[in-house]
Amino acid sequence: MGYAAPEYIQLGRLTSKSDVWSYGVFLYELLTGRWPLDRNRPKNEQKLLEWVKPYLSEKRFQHILDPRLEGRFRLRSAQKLANIANMCLVRNPKARPKMSEVLELVNRVVDSSIEPSSPERSFKNSVSMGNKRKADSSARHHSSSRWFMGMCSPSLVKTC
Repeated sequence: MGYAAPEYIQLGRLTSKSDVWSYGVFLYELLTGRWPLDRNRPKNEQKLLEWVKPYLSEKRFQHILDPRLEGRFRLRSAQKLANIANMCLVRNPKARPKMSEVLELVNRVVDSSIEPSSPERSFKNSVSMGNKRKADSSARHHSSSRWFMGMCSPSLVKTC
């Protein structure tokens, strides 16, 4: 239960694809602000992955987002993260992406959520090509604790 992949529950074997499943659960935990298993909630809301399923359509998606965010997020970025989570949560482990692919997808969402004039973007762009790998790692570290809140900052909210 919780973060455990179905194949781990059945066979008791952990693989890298089990980790990918767990990361998918984590992404939904991040988006919803809920635990993967919460027995203090009503029966139909106790299991996070079962609870989110009916809300994944575009029209209902906002209902699963953590209310503590108070609307300070880019809905499209949150939807992209949910799509990545869904890729991680495919029942067949062989059909799940590699963690390196998941990392790339999440980084794209993060990068697209950072405003062009933000310190994170400026830091990344000011680095020479020779230090690109090291700089990317530093930039991610620099913004890793704030990337989701960066997506949620009021200055990033798009209005129609």
